[in-house]
Amino acid sequence: MVRENAFPQSVRRYGLLGLLGVVAFLSSLIVVHLTSPQIDWMRDYVSNLANEPFGLVFVGSVFVHGWGNLAIALGLRGALRPGRLRNRAVLLFGFAAVGILLAALFPIDPPGHTPTTIGRLHRTFASATFMLELAAVFVFSIVFRHDRRWHRQQSVSMVLSTTAAIALMAFVIAIQIDLAPGLAERVALAVLLVWEILVCIQLIRPKS
Repeated sequence: MVRENAFPQSVRRYGLLGLLGVVAFLSSLIVVHLTSPQIDWMRDYVSNLANEPFGLVFVGSVFVHGWGNLAIALGLRGALRPGRLRNRAVLLFGFAAVGILLAALFPIDPPGHTPTTIGRLHRTFASATFMLELAAVFVFSIVFRHDRRWHRQQSVSMVLSTTAAIALMAFVIAIQIDLAPGLAERVALAVLLVWEILVCIQLIRPKS
């Protein structure tokens, strides 16, 4: 028995590309962390991996992740009913994806070095990316409620959105008081990556 896909083939391709981007990023995190035992998970930001011996692997995966998220934005555009909220969510997520690409293009300053313009740009793009993606996830959660094909995902999406908001607030506080900012960043990033993975699975799944 042949099972049909819930969405058109083009949407499924976007979902697969998005999933590829997330998997590539996660794989590079594991590889670079394993080859950089001096990295302090509690204090060092994820972006600092770009300055490690296998930093180019990490930077390359960030680019793949950024393009993958652009694919997710296009996939969601084709998988959701047209409307203003959908369009806003897609734009927000698309801008966040561009932010990932720009953050990779301008690497963070190595720890202990004098801040540079490139390093400041990285922090600006990285911060904007977090906020834009969080906003997009919240808006998508509202949009899911009004589309029967996504109705089951709405509750999970809203829980992840709220969790991501709390995690990002904790990240900001951790930076201000200098208490485990690296760990706080990883938690916030992990929540958003889980949302991306679940959305990609929804985009490529067959009909029930």
